[in-house]
Formats: sequence, C-alpha cells, structure tokens
Amino acid sequence: MIGPLVLASLLGGAAELSPAARVEAQRDIERARYAFVIGNSRPFDELYPRSLFEARVARQMAEERVLERAFGMAVTPALLAEELERVEKTTRAPEQWQAIKKALGNERRRIEEGFCRPMLVERALRTRFAFDQKVHAEPHQKARRARAAFLAKEKVPGTAVRLLRRHAEAAPTADQMLEKAKAEASGPRLLRPPVEADEGAPLPLDSEVAAVLERELRKPGDVTTILEQHDRFEVFRLIAVTDDAWKVEAVRVPKVDFEAWFAARR
Repeated sequence: MIGPLVLASLLGGAAELSPAARVEAQRDIERARYAFVIGNSRPFDELYPRSLFEARVARQMAEERVLERAFGMAVTPALLAEELERVEKTTRAPEQWQAIKKALGNERRRIEEGFCRPMLVERALRTRFAFDQKVHAEPHQKARRARAAFLAKEKVPGTAVRLLRRHAEAAPTADQMLEKAKAEASGPRLLRPPVEADEGAPLPLDSEVAAVLERELRKPGDVTTILEQHDRFEVFRLIAVTDDAWKVEAVRVPKVDFEAWFAARR
C-alpha cells in the first residue's frame, strides 16, 4: 500500500503554494509544535494571531526574492526533495516531526513548500551573505590593512590582547547556529545570574581557527592570515606561546550586518 506522503511525491510537479496557503501551512506547523510545549494552557490563537503568520510568510517570500536577485539561486523541486530527505535523516525530535507532517496532511507538497522551503531559503541566504566577497569587501579591506600593520610591527587601533586556548572545541554548524538563533528569538528564555569571567582563563577556539594558529604562530611576532568567520574577520599577532595557550594581539573587524543589508535589498 502506498502511503499519502509517497503518493504525493510520485505525482510531483505541483506549483508553489499561494501566500494564503503558506500562511495556513505555517499556522498548522506552529500549532503542531505548540502541542509539545509544557504547560500550554493558553489558547493557540490567542498566542499566535493570524497576523503573526502573515508577517512571517511575507518575510520568507522576501528572503527568497533576495536570494535569487542577490545570489542567483532559485529553489528547485530537486533542492526541496533534498531538504526533506535531510530533515528526515537528521531530525532530533522525531515525534514532533511526525506531528508536523500529520498537521500538513502528510502531503509532500505542503511539507516541502510549507516546512522545507523557508528553512532552505533562510540557510542558503545567510550562508551566501556571510561569505560573499562583494558584500563584505570594505571590512575585509580593513582587516588587510590591520594585517599589513602587524607585519610592519606597527600599532593597530582597536587591538586587544587575548589568551587563546590551544585545545580546540568543535565549531557549531550553520544549521546549529540558525536553530539556536530561532529558539532564542521565539521561545521563553530562562534568566540566569551573571557568572564572573575568569580573566586569566584562555578563551576557547573552534578547531579550524586553532589549526591555523597552530600552523602559523610559531614565534613572537608571527602574524596569521586573515581568518574569516560568519560575522567577522580576525588577525592575530603572537606575543607568547605555552603548551596550553597563545597570547596574542588580536584585531576583529565585524562584517556587514545581515538585517541592515537585507532591509536595503528587500
């Protein structure tokens, strides 16, 4: 017997959902998620008015337009199918995922269009933005000037002395960072008392940055290449090194802010 999700996949070729249908799909998805919230005594529609989903869909559609105009990427049926397969294989909340699919009628078209398309677009847009050379040309040039000054043994404005841990930590993936940002933006947040930082403790590094420092910082005065991350460029000049840490002069140049850029492109 062919299940409804498989049957829908065999039909294929369906057009995109209309804006109104996308709003309904977003409501169905959020309602399914809400059922898993502990202590959800308030009515769903009281917490999540239709206007919230209309604004969400408007944002999602704007993101897709910017993705295509700025970076030439169009969402294709093949990409949606790959995204659905990725979610199926990697979800860490299988019960919630099954509830979402059921809320969308187990219709592959609604699942791909309502759930997978917005997630795929947001991830692709933010990743392309984060590492686009033209978008971040000005901050990259500032980082190049800072590195040149380091190499010339000059003082660089904005330099901070830091102690960096040589034992690296695994860097979060783009998906993990997006999920964390979504959770912090949309869910209740538990306030914890502030913890005083240990000023003498080395700061942690992800594995890729640590590997570069291990290769390039051998003796005092050594300068790294420009290290690019999602939100900044960094350059380090070595002051001293021990078995556990690097003491460095560090320059951090923030990249262009995504929301400001998106507002201008939108």
